[in-house]
Amino acid sequence: MNVPVSGGPGLASVDDLRALGFEGFLTVSQLRDEGVEGVPVEPGTWVVLREGSSSVPRFLARSTAAPWRGQDPTLTADALGSRWVANAYVLYVGVAPGTGVRHQLQQRIKRFLRFGSGRNVAHWGGRFVWQLAGASSLRIAWRVTSAADARQAADETLAAFSDRHGMQPFANDTEEVEA
Repeated sequence: MNVPVSGGPGLASVDDLRALGFEGFLTVSQLRDEGVEGVPVEPGTWVVLREGSSSVPRFLARSTAAPWRGQDPTLTADALGSRWVANAYVLYVGVAPGTGVRHQLQQRIKRFLRFGSGRNVAHWGGRFVWQLAGASSLRIAWRVTSAADARQAADETLAAFSDRHGMQPFANDTEEVEA
């Protein structure tokens, strides 16, 4: 069942996201240590979450993510600070549109984690996450959808976030979700 995000519960807690159909809520560290075998090999949308603090985090001087296609993912602390969304729980919204194995939730999250570990993989979205001190304690949750509904579900999640905070999540580069 595809639960609409807009007009529904907020995006401020695990309970809010569970009500929208998200599951998982595993830390980056858990996913790296245990692998991503528990992440569905299906289309959907996923989010990166920061729990326990509403304060501005400490930004690393260099991103742990690898340069990709000649682009350095590192921003200055001032640039990152200007992107920071006060009191936001969701830091990034990603999509796995489901056309082929590389675009399933498991592979998109796996590539995101590898990218953040400094490996050169095809994943540029959410790169600002990898300049946060303590990124290994961030949580990742996902929501399975049909391939036809994945992008719309991600767009609705972004719209709900924007309605609540007046801007896009910290690590989303544009209004469009990066696949």
